Amino acid sequence: MAAGTWIKMRDGVKFNKPILIVGLPGVGNVGKIVVTHIKTELRAKRFATLYSNHFLHRVIMMKNGKLRMMSNRFYYVKAKKKGGKDIVLLTGDDQAVTPEGQYEVNLAIVDFFKNELGGSFVFTVGGYAPAEPIASTPQVFGNASDKEVIKTFKGAKVVFGKTKGVIWGSAGLIVALAKQRGIPGICLMGETAIMDMDAAAAKSVLSLLGNVLNLQLNTQGLDDIINKTTKALKELEQQMSMGIFQQPQNIQNPSTPEQGPSYIR
Repeated sequence: MAAGTWIKMRDGVKFNKPILIVGLPGVGNVGKIVVTHIKTELRAKRFATLYSNHFLHRVIMMKNGKLRMMSNRFYYVKAKKKGGKDIVLLTGDDQAVTPEGQYEVNLAIVDFFKNELGGSFVFTVGGYAPAEPIASTPQVFGNASDKEVIKTFKGAKVVFGKTKGVIWGSAGLIVALAKQRGIPGICLMGETAIMDMDAAAAKSVLSLLGNVLNLQLNTQGLDDIINKTTKALKELEQQMSMGIFQQPQNIQNPSTPEQGPSYIR
């Protein structure tokens, strides 16, 4: 592992053929919402932290007056059934801000998952903004490492072959680099309008992951955000139609120093 990127892991944690779910700041913050929600719902435990000099040169100011470095953090959930696959979650403050940094950080993640944890499959989560108007229930688009993965997830209502262009950042690179290391994977992208925080897109991906992995996830909190956002957008449309442009006070804007560049998936 290059000196500019390092991972600190807690001793004594062992895994059984874990799967990795990655959700970092990006388009609509879909990935970060999804993984943070799973982490909270399943009470995942933190066991490793990734630091890199490829993150922006800033630190996080905490409520207790302290500060901490920018990081990506690994959490785990042990399988309920004996012999079942454990779940590893990865989320964090930022993504690397240069092409060189993206390759270094994401390769460090993949190698750590394979060599230290014995990983077996990778999910990455991001957002995708299509040219067409978004349906009331956002679709989940997918791009996978191979035909077998595509065949497996077609029955899970993942839409393949409809996305165009490129996937920026970790959501694409981790799946591609994992493939080179012999680990299959899939990038799941919630259909989003590129809002700061798209809870509706996140809920679509969460529902799919819950079904695929047999996870019991309560999405009531996301439903509340979706309802508030929908109401705020309707108010905005009414103001614009009347020639008044003023952002509604109750629309949620989660922009914080912890968010990464919005153009990265």
